[in-house]
Amino acid sequence: MTDDQLIEEFERGTLPPGSFGHREHIRVAWRYLTWFGRDEAERRLLAGLRTFAARAGQPDKFDAALTTAWVTVLADAKATLGPGATVDTLALARPDLLDPASVHALR
Repeated sequence: MTDDQLIEEFERGTLPPGSFGHREHIRVAWRYLTWFGRDEAERRLLAGLRTFAARAGQPDKFDAALTTAWVTVLADAKATLGPGATVDTLALARPDLLDPASVHALR
């Protein structure tokens, strides 16, 4: 699935919960940062993830503080890597951020 398809399904609410793991969260966040900048990316992620968790029947899984922390980490990485950086660039430079275990490091 392309990034555009992922985001379209995420925003429409048609993305199956089982197909939205850590890497997909990162892909959506990265594209939002690229398209909209930090503040709007954070706003869209907070709203989208809250809705996604509710649709999946797990509203307690949504964590606004964790989402905000991840946006900050990814925005900093994006600034360091430069404007043309992709998720693949991020994976090469900071593979730790694509490791699902890294989610808990920000808590």
